Amino acid sequence: MADDQLSNLPLREKLKDLEKLTRELIDHLRRGFIPRSQSLRRLARRANQPDQRDSVSDVAIRAAVASTLQSDEYTQQLCAKTREYLRSVQTEVEEMFQT
Repeated sequence: MADDQLSNLPLREKLKDLEKLTRELIDHLRRGFIPRSQSLRRLARRANQPDQRDSVSDVAIRAAVASTLQSDEYTQQLCAKTREYLRSVQTEVEEMFQT
């Protein structure tokens, strides 16, 4: 969301949206990013063991990495949007206390 659009929202709406974003980020980390990262880690460890190396294909590693990177990209987008809202809330609250 653009800064000028955020500045037009009332503080209450910003806080509601921020809470929703925070929940979405937490849910995504718990159910998306962390499980994918752990899965990739387990797969890579298996690929490092000589007796299991042949059971892990390059395609499986690439797919796991791509999935993890895609999840990370979404995480970064959510974090950036959350930071925008936090800055906007901070600016508005600071303005309240300066008057």
